[in-house]
Amino acid sequence: LAFTPVDGEPQALAFEAVKERINLPDDHLKRVLHSLACGKYKVLAKTPASSTIKTTDSFRVNATFACPMRKIRIPMASLDESHNPKRVEEDRTVAIEAAVVRIMKARKTLSHQSLLAEVLSQLAFFRPNPKVIKRRIEALIDREYLERDPDVANSYRYLA
Repeated sequence: LAFTPVDGEPQALAFEAVKERINLPDDHLKRVLHSLACGKYKVLAKTPASSTIKTTDSFRVNATFACPMRKIRIPMASLDESHNPKRVEEDRTVAIEAAVVRIMKARKTLSHQSLLAEVLSQLAFFRPNPKVIKRRIEALIDREYLERDPDVANSYRYLA
């Protein structure tokens, strides 16, 4: 309803005008407008055409929008929340620890090199640094999921 056409012509609204009519905070409005103007289904046309939403942009109903489906699903844009480097690093450390525990639970005892190779093969989708894997193994030893094998050097044992 914020984009109701005047005299049959779709009107263009500046970001501030849309904000005033819809009454949403900037960050929420940017996510909504990004979903509608930059997503798979471009229901709104944005000027200037880019993949980011700025407060200087203007929006209008996309008169050329057509979709053969009766219903469409427009997902809400995340806008860099999932690509936050700190969160990505945190997720990766959890994935590394989970892989180490899974491997050690199955094998019970394993040398450092074998464990490293197996973790790298399981986590090939992001290729973790061996130093990071070593730190995660140390953290698991501190939390008593693993222990160094006292009989064999450079070897770990899984603690049930």
